[in-house]
Amino acid sequence: MAANDDIFSLFGAPPAPVARATPPVQPLSLPKNFGSTSGRAPLEWHPMTFFLSCTELHLPTVNSTAQSVLRGAMSVLGSASSKAKLPECAISIELKQPNRTPLANAPKFTTEKVRSRNPSFVVAICLDLPPTTPPDTLVCFNVVMTEEGANGKVVAYTDVTWLHLLQNFEHGATSVYLPLNSSVTDSAVLTVRFTRVRPQPHTLLQTQNTVLKCYAFPSATNPHHLPTLVSEELAEVGPSAHMPLLFLRHCRRELEGAYHLWRVRYNNARKRLKHFTDGNDALQNGCDVFRVAVVAARNLSLPAANLPRRTSPARSPNPLSPRSGLELLKKHHSPKRGTGTDETPRCGVHPFVLVRFNETESAATPLQQSPWLVVGKTNTEYETLSPRFGTNANALLCPHGSPSTKHFVSSALHTKAEVEARDGGKQTFLTWFRPSRSQMISGALQWDVYCEAEMEGQSAVEIGQVFISLNDLRPLMTPEAGPVANAVAVHTAMWVPVLNRAQAPVGELYLDLHIRLTSVPFTLESEHNTHASKPGQAKADDTPLFRLASSTMDRALRETMAIPSDQEHYSIGFLHAHVMELDRQVKELAAMIRTAETRLQAKSWFKGSGDKKKREVQAFATNLHVAYLRKHAWPVASPRPRPASEPSQFDLLGLDDPPAAPSAPAPTPAAQEHATLATFVTVTCGAPTAHALGLDDQGLIGLEDKLVRVKTQIGLLANGVKNLHSNVMVEGGVAAFERPVLVAVEEPEEAADAADEEAEAKAWSLASKAKTVTKTLGQRLARQPSDEALAPTALALREAFEACKYQYYFRKCVCVSQAVSVLVTSFLAALELVTEDAPEVLHQWAKIGYLIGWESLISSQGKELTMLSDAWATIKCLERFAFHLDATGDAIGLEEAGANHEGYILRIPCPGAPPDLGLIRVTSVLFTQGINEMQSLANMVGTSGVELQSTINNASFQTLQQYHARYLKLNVELDVTTAQQLLDPLMAAVQAENAAAKNTRILLEASDAVRRMNGGRVTYCKSGKDRTAMSVTLDQARLLFKRQASANPFLVTSPTHAPTDMVSADELAAANIMREHGVRIVVAKKNVGRPKYSFNALQRKLLPEIYRPPTSTIQDMVTSVTARDS
Repeated sequence: MAANDDIFSLFGAPPAPVARATPPVQPLSLPKNFGSTSGRAPLEWHPMTFFLSCTELHLPTVNSTAQSVLRGAMSVLGSASSKAKLPECAISIELKQPNRTPLANAPKFTTEKVRSRNPSFVVAICLDLPPTTPPDTLVCFNVVMTEEGANGKVVAYTDVTWLHLLQNFEHGATSVYLPLNSSVTDSAVLTVRFTRVRPQPHTLLQTQNTVLKCYAFPSATNPHHLPTLVSEELAEVGPSAHMPLLFLRHCRRELEGAYHLWRVRYNNARKRLKHFTDGNDALQNGCDVFRVAVVAARNLSLPAANLPRRTSPARSPNPLSPRSGLELLKKHHSPKRGTGTDETPRCGVHPFVLVRFNETESAATPLQQSPWLVVGKTNTEYETLSPRFGTNANALLCPHGSPSTKHFVSSALHTKAEVEARDGGKQTFLTWFRPSRSQMISGALQWDVYCEAEMEGQSAVEIGQVFISLNDLRPLMTPEAGPVANAVAVHTAMWVPVLNRAQAPVGELYLDLHIRLTSVPFTLESEHNTHASKPGQAKADDTPLFRLASSTMDRALRETMAIPSDQEHYSIGFLHAHVMELDRQVKELAAMIRTAETRLQAKSWFKGSGDKKKREVQAFATNLHVAYLRKHAWPVASPRPRPASEPSQFDLLGLDDPPAAPSAPAPTPAAQEHATLATFVTVTCGAPTAHALGLDDQGLIGLEDKLVRVKTQIGLLANGVKNLHSNVMVEGGVAAFERPVLVAVEEPEEAADAADEEAEAKAWSLASKAKTVTKTLGQRLARQPSDEALAPTALALREAFEACKYQYYFRKCVCVSQAVSVLVTSFLAALELVTEDAPEVLHQWAKIGYLIGWESLISSQGKELTMLSDAWATIKCLERFAFHLDATGDAIGLEEAGANHEGYILRIPCPGAPPDLGLIRVTSVLFTQGINEMQSLANMVGTSGVELQSTINNASFQTLQQYHARYLKLNVELDVTTAQQLLDPLMAAVQAENAAAKNTRILLEASDAVRRMNGGRVTYCKSGKDRTAMSVTLDQARLLFKRQASANPFLVTSPTHAPTDMVSADELAAANIMREHGVRIVVAKKNVGRPKYSFNALQRKLLPEIYRPPTSTIQDMVTSVTARDS
């Protein structure tokens, strides 16, 4: 601030001292029980706030060694300075006992440093002492020249008792004048001028932990005028905990509806695809269970003519060939007991069994009228007539070197292979399910026994078969005790003869057969019975949250979403993962709701920047505060106040006799307070983004682009393929000769290892699946496949769309929860002001909506680009909200608007609200400009984020133009011409936006325009404490000083004009005072534990000049890296 030596023009001069022979006035009498709480009722305690200034002190200039050497050098060079440097000084305040020893645990206070010979300090001192402070405590003032020595030099001092100050303050005195003891002069006086400013009263907005600072800024136009009395106030707000609780509860209901829908789809798919955990699960879902195990065979015989022919090699095998390697392995292998060796008798028979199933419509229907379906196949046992399947006893004797050691299952019947321990060995069951037929069973089972060929590629030789009619098994079934009542089953294990085509026995098979028939009917649950018929239970794609930021893109998405999405078009793997992901999201919302309930009950409203990445508090706005800047009027003081009205104001100077008459009663606190001339509200917070969900990938805008792109491609495929559903899997085959698809079964050890790895791995990520699908989407479509090949691509697109949709929804839940807390805070703060001072503004909001202008300071580079993407989609979503003032309500409520899920209504309790006011719509705009070093990098390399920044500013300006047009129709402005030109400077700044420079003028002009139209103001950066502090203090300083508008805003073509013609030197000085000594440095300390902003010297230099903090408030290079809070 500019030095002001004329203290008389600021606070009024004290009367000249008068020589007296009599002693000064008698000391004030000590009130009874003063300083103790006994014997009197507790009173409301308020801190004492005052300004300090010195008169007639005339401090000498500083004569340091460095200055002397510099002046000597300047004199030699002939360029000595004609004006000496003013001294830098400050006043320290200490509390001491009457014997002048320091008071234990007493706080110390210090003014800011100023350069002046008779300093007048801008920042008020706040003595917040407890009522139990002893009345004879001395308040000592020391004037310190800070550049003299390491700790400064005390050049003047004075003191006064706490009782004397308190009595003057409580009785309405404006000033106390204290003589200064100084070696320089005997006439110096310290003026203590009281200011009585209370925190902003609140009737609607709950606040706590209020911080209040006062300033007396000298007049920029006339130094003889009284300074501008300003209070800066900041507080935590209740909506930061209350609104996430309301909003998340609503989101959970919506997401639970989506979860139930997809759970039904998953359950139906499980039934259609027979995808059950075990037999009991199948019975409970209306499916019968068939289990077959081919345990062993004995005495197999094959006519010599049918034996596979052995082929001898015509020449010696190549020792390097795979075949020769296998022979060497057989030769040198030392098998375990019981395994085949070269001494094993060779029979040339390599048996395996193929299991087939035929189900007829009734017991009387011939088998020829229904297809035979392959169930599965056993492994091959080599060189044996009595194999035990699954042991692979003679696998090394495989004649062609590729032994078949695994069981195979059919994909047509969705057969499962289950390995169980039986009779000291392992037994493999082939299990399949079929829809219940009211416990009717008909058809047959057939086991075809084959001999594997000697060479690969040759057909197997049929040995014989076993045939069992299912009709004969029904009378053998008995009731089964299990999870399903009235179920019946048959279980048999026996040797069964194998017959060849001539019906002659050629051996025996040992079969284990288990059939279970359920009493539960096989039905598919209807999707319409899940949630669509329940009011308030909308699907996630019907909720207002699933509306895109761009109305054009949202309309395009709605048009393509009319395409039917049949439940059969989702794979069981996707459905399972999707349901699990939705279940996780619902549970995570429930955890956040519990956290909100706990924080609300404990009144823990503040979320610091260090908690941004914690999942349980991710729905809470970071560093959400409401800030007030108020201009106050000084009280009218007479040159010589009457003792009755201002007792003891001049006592220490000995000017007046003690009053003979009793003093008048002290004025009421309301009468003592300074009148408020103007109040400006700003809400500050961190960016409304999902830190805990990750910022490395794309934000909400990127997800919106993906949704529209994928949905459009789905529509193109649906229109281009006539029979898109023709390739859906059908139970069984379509013909008896259809070749089955057999899938190898993993060994039990391999399956166990895979299960362990799956258990240790993270849950399947829908986001990664969607990313993978869309990454290869262009390659798939470029192939131009046939109709048969298009079905998997369409399926993958649908799955990617659904995965992306709910990823978008959940991320938006988190972001909008933060933004709606900010919206309600801004509206309640503005509503409190207009209901008292400007009720006509309330009617303006009812007619054209509540305007909330967001100012973003995050860069368009790296992770902050993702934050900007989240914030833009979130802020536009706020236009889906509307306020309803409820004169009888007692708490804020949230509900959906209309049956079409068009938006949300916030019910605000407001006693005395007009009953016919109607809904107050929300118009939300965002103007963004990165100001840190990352934006400098983005401007240099020209990233795509700069384009997004420009797109946001242009779209917001168009929205603001539409609001301005409605505003002009209200005819609330007296100066119509000025009102019509209100947006001209902002238009010029937006049109002059340059991707290679930081156009901060947009932010300043947007702030002015929004305030002029009675809108709310929100400022945010990444954490809401550093860049936000620089912007808010600059905005507040500009509000304090009258500025002259540009002659022609359209002549401004460069953003470099912003520091010169929009921010004066006095405004920048006032901003720096608030940055260093105001409430913003308190917020920084609350976050990082130090009264420092998270800038280092290099980062400070890369900030625009008007946004640079004082050097005393930044961190060193090492601390700025090692102690980062984000």
